[in-house]
Amino acid sequence: MSRIVLVLLALTLLPAPAAAQDGGRWGAIAFGGPERATGTAVDYPGPGEARQAALENCGGRCTRTITFARNCGAVAEAPSGALGWERSRWRSRAIARALAKCGARDCALVAWACTAH
Repeated sequence: MSRIVLVLLALTLLPAPAAAQDGGRWGAIAFGGPERATGTAVDYPGPGEARQAALENCGGRCTRTITFARNCGAVAEAPSGALGWERSRWRSRAIARALAKCGARDCALVAWACTAH
């Protein structure tokens, strides 16, 4: 009996597989292209699929990506090239933090996206 309890306890302490943790709700933002080109993708089964979809939605013009699971992501950019990006459960917080991390006075939001929470 005590072995069964120990086995069950050990199983509950093991981390869940990544797919079970995020429920297949991955998102991505592609950015960094000319003229502030961006592409977004939400609710994909994994980070690779979300990243690829965001790059495709950018039309091959983006050079960078961020991914997030069950969250929102935001990217801010200044004409000088300063960048900021952030992830948060709340869209407004992701946007505010991306703008703050950008650091330049003329930073502007260039993209945001939220997956299903």
